[in-house]
Amino acid sequence: MTGRLFALALLLAGACSRGSAFTVRPEPPGPAPAPGPVSFRALHVADFGDDTRQQAAVAAAMAAAARAAPVDLVLHPGDNIYECGVNPSLPGAEACAFAPDQNTVPPGTALPADPSFQKLFEKPLDGVLRDGKPVPVLLTLGNHDVAASGGCAGGGEARIIARRKACLQVAHRSPRWSMPGRHWVEDRGPVRFIGIDSNLLKRDYGDFSFDDEVAFVAGAAAPCKEKLCFIVAHHPSFSAGEHRADATPQYLERVSRIEAAAGPIAGWLAGHEHQLEQLRAPAGYDVIISGNGSRARPEERFSSVSAPGARLLFASTSPGFGILEVGAGGSWSYRFIDDQGRPVQCCASVSRGPCKPVTCPP
Repeated sequence: MTGRLFALALLLAGACSRGSAFTVRPEPPGPAPAPGPVSFRALHVADFGDDTRQQAAVAAAMAAAARAAPVDLVLHPGDNIYECGVNPSLPGAEACAFAPDQNTVPPGTALPADPSFQKLFEKPLDGVLRDGKPVPVLLTLGNHDVAASGGCAGGGEARIIARRKACLQVAHRSPRWSMPGRHWVEDRGPVRFIGIDSNLLKRDYGDFSFDDEVAFVAGAAAPCKEKLCFIVAHHPSFSAGEHRADATPQYLERVSRIEAAAGPIAGWLAGHEHQLEQLRAPAGYDVIISGNGSRARPEERFSSVSAPGARLLFASTSPGFGILEVGAGGSWSYRFIDDQGRPVQCCASVSRGPCKPVTCPP
């Protein structure tokens, strides 16, 4: 579909405004299936790491969601600390080194304490609790986290600075920060999350190889024919926001290689676009973007999608986050929640099928 026809389709479908947010729903929601028991619940937010009023409002809404129903995990795919990631020039930062796997950092390395972890990311999540304890947060790297050019150069060779920034974030540990590696696998009951370093979708960097990322995904996805699996990555495979310009032939070729390695995934959970979006990838899985944690792009109008065959199901400039719930038999659902705690879009999947837009529960 051309950009002009796509924009016309959105107009005919009824683009609407909710408060100051611009929202499009090309397909009307259907009736919601009868709710079943939930075995796992996660909050999904990205691009959260800046101390803005928006961040405070989103954090308060996340805390309210955690009080309303038990939350097992927070997924944060990237842009963890704005503007340029952690400080690579702190005394002792140069001691951070990846293990031979080029992915993990050996435990016990003495590293400098960067106050930005606490100020820009961990402290704002103080209210997200379960039984009075912090809900664990699982992160991946975003482009700002390894930025090493322009104002983020850090006074050294870009290759070295980007690698050091990645290392410092993988090495950091707290009750609200867990990054087991640049890529990782997390099994939670009936669901597997496969976190990847999606900076490599655009280009290799820091002496890290995209070929290694593909090999990792191929191994991590072995159970995905039987188990519900989600890719967790900062960069979306497809989008309808301004980063659709990322979708160069090389980017799309690399996306296709991850898709082929992963096999039958249920969804790709991302950020990078500072909006809330749901798309259906040409391969049939759901692309769910929750990247409006601390910085909004209210001017976005979702005029086209990033590649032929991808289909936009919902998009909004509303600040907010998402709630992923997994039930029995491969069923799962997702709710986009705005910064006031109101559901703005919901979808439901039955028996590992697509997550179809449904009417949100009251």
